[in-house]
Formats: sequence, structure tokens, C-alpha cells
Amino acid sequence: MTQTTEKLFRTPQDALIFAFNYSMQRGDRSLTDRMAAPSPRTGKGLSGNDGAAQAGMIRRELEELTDIERAVLVARFAPRSWPCACGRACCSGYTPNPEYLGAISLLTQAAMSALAGRVVHYQLRRGLVEKAAGAKVEIKALALKCEVSEKTAEAHWQLIKLWFQGRAKPKKVKPSKRTRTAAGVGAADVTDEPHLHDEAVEQPDVASSADGLESRARKAADSLLSTLTFIGEG
Repeated sequence: MTQTTEKLFRTPQDALIFAFNYSMQRGDRSLTDRMAAPSPRTGKGLSGNDGAAQAGMIRRELEELTDIERAVLVARFAPRSWPCACGRACCSGYTPNPEYLGAISLLTQAAMSALAGRVVHYQLRRGLVEKAAGAKVEIKALALKCEVSEKTAEAHWQLIKLWFQGRAKPKKVKPSKRTRTAAGVGAADVTDEPHLHDEAVEQPDVASSADGLESRARKAADSLLSTLTFIGEG
């Protein structure tokens, strides 16, 4: 008789979201904080020691990744802030997530490789990295804040976007079945010189596909997490 293991997480992405959000459920926070914190919508109600164990196992696998790969996953899936109910006059109701801030700082520094030869405002580079990781950042507003032209900000965004998100392979265009022939040239002439229409059939891609940081990090994480029996393949 084969024993089956319950899949607590449908996909590796669900497991990542749970693991990066689990610290928000730690028991040393006040009841008010815990009530204010959004509960992850993944897993099957894991909490307490069981939840801590699962989150720990997931994070232990991620230790095999490079610092940059982990930073990408944190920036993509970890919360940017935690609810705070300290009651102080200066409290905005939220406190920054140190893990997220550290990941963004590391990626902002690494992004210099994508902007080689360009003098880039630090806040502009940081804002574009956060945008690439999923934060709602408007190019126009960011350019105004950093006192650079919107055109410059957009140009830098295209480079950061390619570096972080990669580029999808362009769709192949089906060749036309009809071939134009010059006046006075018969069908036999065209058949005798196939090179005249071969080029119309085989058009080289203008741009090839390229994996970005996020794609490479997620593939590496999927490979590691697939070894855990309680995580599905999606």
C-alpha cells in the first residue's frame, strides 16, 4: 500500500509566500498586532509549531541559493511592511520589514551592472528595482521626485526591467504562402532559383528570449522546493 503525503502548498510560489509571511504570525506580538496582520492565503491553516516547522523547512532549502537569488525572492514575495499597533504618536500603523529593505538594498547595488556607463540617481535606481519586483511605482512620479526627465527614467526602466524580468521570446510569424515574382519571370525561373524566396520563409528573430534575475531565481527555488513532499508542482 502506497502512503501519500498531503500537499500543504499547491505550488512552490504558495510555499514561498507562506514562508516569507510567517514571521508576521510570531507569538511575541500583541493580540492587536496579530489581528491586524493579514493572514497568508496559502497553505491549509498552518499555525503555531506546525507553521513554524514548515516555514523553517522552506527557508532552509532557500539557503542553498545565492544572496542575489534570495534577495529576488524576498523582494518579490515578502511583505514590504508589518502592521504595528504600538500606540505611539509617531506610529503610522506599519513598520518596515527589515528583510525586504535588505533585499532591495542588495538588488539596488547589483543593478549597477545593468546600467554600466550611466550616472544614475540612487533613489531612481532603487525605485525602478522596486517597480520591477512588483511595487506600484509610476515612472513620471519617480522622475519628478528624483529631478530627472521622464525620458531618462523610462530609458533606465527598460534596462532594469530587462535585467530583472528578462525578455520573452517573440512570437514566430507564419510565412506567406504567396511569392511575388518580377515581371517577365516565369514559375520555372523561380523554381530554378530557390534562394529568391527562401529568405522570406526563414526570418531571423529580432530579439531572442532571455531569462531575467527573477526567472532564474524562481527556477532555482522550484528545483530545491520540489524535494519537499508537502509542496505540489502547480
